Amino acid sequence: MLSILIPERNYNCTKLVKDVAEQCEKAGIVFEIIVMDNASTLCKDENRTISTIPGCRFVESEQNMGLAKSRNSLVQLAQFAHFLMIDSDAEIVNNDNYIQNYIEAMNLAQVVVGSMCYTSQKPSSSRCLRWYYGNNRENRPAAVRNQNPYKSLITFNLMMEKELVLQYPFEEQKGYGHDDSIMGSTLKQNGITVLHIDNPIIHNGLDSSKDFLIKSLDAVEKYFTYPVFQSDEMLEQIKVFRVFKKVQSLGLCRLLAFKFRAARKLMEWNLCSSHPSIFLYDFYRLSYMCDFSLKHQF
Repeated sequence: MLSILIPERNYNCTKLVKDVAEQCEKAGIVFEIIVMDNASTLCKDENRTISTIPGCRFVESEQNMGLAKSRNSLVQLAQFAHFLMIDSDAEIVNNDNYIQNYIEAMNLAQVVVGSMCYTSQKPSSSRCLRWYYGNNRENRPAAVRNQNPYKSLITFNLMMEKELVLQYPFEEQKGYGHDDSIMGSTLKQNGITVLHIDNPIIHNGLDSSKDFLIKSLDAVEKYFTYPVFQSDEMLEQIKVFRVFKKVQSLGLCRLLAFKFRAARKLMEWNLCSSHPSIFLYDFYRLSYMCDFSLKHQF
């Protein structure tokens, strides 16, 4: 028995739901699929047809409650002891045993993490940065992810025991980024077993490079606005925060802040091009943190 939970906003996920339902039927399991719409303005009519698919329902929220709260609400609605959480912009490609792989791993750990991958075809230059980042940082085999299972946790595609989220809900923060890191830290602190398996699904909903940069800067600001991210556990998990603390301790913030202000336009030109540098992306975030810390006297 498995509850499949899909938080959704402005994305047509009818194909994903149909593909997952078909695999559940093939696996011969009792299942439910619940899609929660988060005050979308797009794709409403298409997604409402999900409720006509046997075993599936489409739930609408009139207010945008944010991704973490949407996930917590979905878990509350789930009727089975295990749930599979999938982001709505996922696609199952060349993985006919996607559901079966999770069923076989269900009793091996309290949390089982699939993985995310990306299309082999390079996207348009306006979306290249997210594609490059995903291929370099997120698309890794289970053998590598299991070396540090809590740090590698990504909620894009994972199965958990329902009781865990009732006890340790997804952290409902403002802004973008690092929700997965907090969940990974919480699971580690409480001795929850995590297993990574090679069970990838494609991440289709790529942000434009400009939007991804805006979100990335929003994410690193959390180091200053949420004290939890300055803890030793979070510094171990999030490299850019760890490096910033080292740079700050060496008194190099003014130098990097100067470099950020002087080269920001040039860095953004590269990062929004068809051949963005991931090394430059890391420096862009780090130097922005230095500039932000000086402007706001952190």
